[in-house]
Amino acid sequence: IQKKRPGLISGPFGLGTMVAFTAYGGHSEKTIAFVKRLFERGVLSFFCGEHPARIRFLLPGGAINNDDIDRVSEIIEKTLYEDNE
Repeated sequence: IQKKRPGLISGPFGLGTMVAFTAYGGHSEKTIAFVKRLFERGVLSFFCGEHPARIRFLLPGGAINNDDIDRVSEIIEKTLYEDNE
């Protein structure tokens, strides 16, 4: 996503199966709204922090595959694009 639209997000950040990125310049209210839209589309995530606020995912280590990651990435990208049109 970052390569396709530079400046739209920063990251990813994380350790192990915990992954995060920053969108909307870390603006808390926009980040919270984004997390809610992801949930409506079937993606579990949560927000953390304030300055900047980040979107975080806890991946199920042994139960996730590349197809799952690709599908969630598509949903994230589509949701980000809709917000920034």
